[in-house]
Order: sequence, then C-alpha cells, then structure tokens
Amino acid sequence: MSKNQKYIFIIIAILICSLYLLSKFNYFNSKALPSSIGDPLELLIVKNSKNLDDNFFIKLNDLLTTDIGPAPQKENFLNLIEVYQEDFKGILQRHQNILIVSHNSKFNIRFKMDLFALDQLVIFVECPSIFALQKNKDQIIKLIQKIKSIEIKRLSRKFKQYTSKSINEQVENTHNILITPPKDFFLAYSDSTITWIRRETPKISQGIFLSNLASNKLIQSQNNIISIIDSIIKPHIFGPVDGSYMKSENDAVIKLDSIKVNDFLGVRIQSLWRMENDFMGGIFTAYYLTLKSTSSPLLIYTYLYAPGERKNVSLLQLEAIISTLSQSK
Repeated sequence: MSKNQKYIFIIIAILICSLYLLSKFNYFNSKALPSSIGDPLELLIVKNSKNLDDNFFIKLNDLLTTDIGPAPQKENFLNLIEVYQEDFKGILQRHQNILIVSHNSKFNIRFKMDLFALDQLVIFVECPSIFALQKNKDQIIKLIQKIKSIEIKRLSRKFKQYTSKSINEQVENTHNILITPPKDFFLAYSDSTITWIRRETPKISQGIFLSNLASNKLIQSQNNIISIIDSIIKPHIFGPVDGSYMKSENDAVIKLDSIKVNDFLGVRIQSLWRMENDFMGGIFTAYYLTLKSTSSPLLIYTYLYAPGERKNVSLLQLEAIISTLSQSK
C-alpha cells in the first residue's frame, strides 16, 4: 500500500468514526428538529380510540387532574388538551409536552425527549383497559411530577440566560447563596439580613423575600413556622392602604412538605396570605432551609398576587427560581 493510499485510508476511517459519533449523540436529528412550542404546564393528550373508549379517557383525565394546592380558588395544575391520533400532525407534533395513549395487552410507560421537536417531552402510555388504568393510577399520577420537573428545568435554564447580575451579587453578599431570578425582577428592599425582590405586571405581582435567621429560630411546629414567617414579613411588606401589611391567613389550609433543593434541606409551606386592613390576598410558598455546613437557617418566602388570573404558571416560575439555589463558593 502506497503512502497516499494509507493517508486516504486514515481519512476515510476518521470520517466514518466522526459520522458514527455524531449520529450516536443525535447531532443530525437535533439540527433538523424545530423548536418545541406551547405554554408551560400544557399537556397534549393524543387519543387512540380504536380499542379505548371515551370512559377510558375520562378516567385518564380525572387521574391527571390535580389542583395547585392551597389557593383562593380551586385550579388544576395541568392544562389538558385532547386530540385524536388521526389529527396529530403538523404543528401539533411540536408541542412541548405530549402524552400518546395506545392500546396494548400490558400496561407500560415510556419517555422520549426531543422526538418531534427540541426540548420536548413525549410520554407513551400503553394500556389494555380502564381497569388496568385504575390499577396503575399511582404511575399515572407520577407523570404530573415528571412534567413539573421538566418544566422547572426549562424555566431555570431560561432564567439563567437572562438574569440580573446586580441582584445576584446582592443575594450572594447578603445570604452567601446563589440564585438566578430573571432580569425583570427588581430590588424592593435590602439590609444586612434581608433581600426582597419583586416582579410587577399589569395583572400579577410576584415576590421573593429572603431572610437570614438566627440559629435559635428552629421549627417546633406548623404554627411555629407560620409565626416566624409573619414576624419577618410584617415589618417589611406593606399594602397600598395606610396601616396595611402582609400576614398569613389564619384559617387557610396549610400544605407542608419536606424538601431538598440542591445542597439545602428543609421544609416547604404553601398557604394563603392577606393584607391586614385591606382586601388583597393570594398564595405564598415559604422555604425553611439549612445547610449541613452552617447552623443558621435561611427563610425564602415567595408570594403571588394574581386576582382573576390562572396561577399555575406564575407559581411554577417562582419555584423554578428557587430551584436555581446553590451555596456560594
């Protein structure tokens, strides 16, 4: 074999290896795929009605219908959209969250990312009957958390691309943590232990209130954590009416869960707030968090005011911001 033939052989081998690696990592498919579309928390359900009747899909919708938690009015977490399989084509295939349901002799759930579009979640559910669906209802309900997790990752990536450097520095200097709210949040108040940032639009108001707590501010009961929250927000978050201030709604349902946010452990509390001496109110979610490396807890209080508006996406945005929380290096 001549020297030129050897060079040609080496070049061909390199090209074959390169093409293999690019195809393995879905390079060509990702370049060809369009971007996914649709609003957060929308789920497009593709129905195959050949062997699954209307009662089956009514039951499926019922299992996928969960509320957002304590709120002034009951609201579903997901926005469900239905389409028959024969109509599932064109722009519908670009939806960012798709659930494709089909008949099979065994129950099965599969997930596929970036099938028809980029940044897309496609869920395949195979099921023999409504009885099998009911038997596996816990797995169907878990799909909601899967969708929520994907949505939070989408939003947090977006926020990290368009974040406020000045707010990031303020939070890091005051609380020794990193968090990346989007640029349209602004600093409403700060001191040596507190940072309060807000976003205001004509229809909604979102706020994130961070406070360094003394090491003796420990959770002893559900009422105790509510008292801690009220004692911190009362002197700082005021309403438009003189003498009005934010506080927890005494008679509201309280949802409390253990939570882990990256390196932080603690509890999450969702309930309702109201303005004392005014008629404003809304939803709050508070995070009482600690790090193993420090004994001083951190309180993060997020609130939403959105009268007459859907609240699921606005609450998800606040949760996505909290998901970017990490310890300062």
